[in-house]
Amino acid sequence: MSEKDIWRDVVVATPDPPSKGVHNPIHDADGADAAGYAGALVAGVRTYGWAARTIERALGSAWVHSGWVDFSLLRPLYAGESLQAEVRQENDVYTLKCMVGDDQRVVLSGSAGLGPAPWLAELTPPEPAVAVESLAQPLPGYGLDDIPLHKPLAPLGVRVSAEAARSMVVNDLRLDSPAYTELPKPLIHPYFLAGRIAPLTRHNFTYGPTIHVRSQIQHLAAAESDSQIVVGAQIVDAFERNEHWYQVLDGIISQGDGVSTPFTTVAKIRHHTIFSPRGTR
Repeated sequence: MSEKDIWRDVVVATPDPPSKGVHNPIHDADGADAAGYAGALVAGVRTYGWAARTIERALGSAWVHSGWVDFSLLRPLYAGESLQAEVRQENDVYTLKCMVGDDQRVVLSGSAGLGPAPWLAELTPPEPAVAVESLAQPLPGYGLDDIPLHKPLAPLGVRVSAEAARSMVVNDLRLDSPAYTELPKPLIHPYFLAGRIAPLTRHNFTYGPTIHVRSQIQHLAAAESDSQIVVGAQIVDAFERNEHWYQVLDGIISQGDGVSTPFTTVAKIRHHTIFSPRGTR
């Protein structure tokens, strides 16, 4: 392997921006302390957002139109830590790592590629559906014994303006990526798409702190700003491990509202999360 087969980027992790939706307590000091962490966690999807820059450098712009990524979040990342993202190519395989500290502690690892992912056929998301703006309050909760498996959740929609698409890259990630920042109509960054399942679940249910542990994402089309983005999903698995309660959701992200503009599927996602960490129940 030569240096031309390795792509690296470095960024200093910044604190999470103020939540625009239902906040996850794991990103506050008190919520993180309850789950046994040393401080508020930087959102795993932002770690991925920084890594996505390196993936796109390695695979090219075609990746966001028809490419895939499978990443796991292995250890916490805290604000102020220097994060090094690294993509290595060996034949047709691209491996991904994000590391921090002098000991190169790995906080994210995975793989990426172009075309259909090897696991794409395993995903079973619901069909695209019109967003549901609000649900009856209070929202329900659940445990392992009564988890609502294989029931499509009420879809969540949000209109992403050109300025909002630019802001999430410039202000949230502190990156300068022309395809996602140049007005009048930037693309919507993969970071935003990867983060849609979490607000969807909190649109449907009441949770305490939750922890994102893995995402498998198949891009099917680039998401364009000045459009409605709708996410739907269903819970397909749940289990206990080390006193954590895990759930797995298969999701679909569409552009359009399904009424005045038809849906275009931009991504399918399998999202793995701890929905009830030990010590928080």
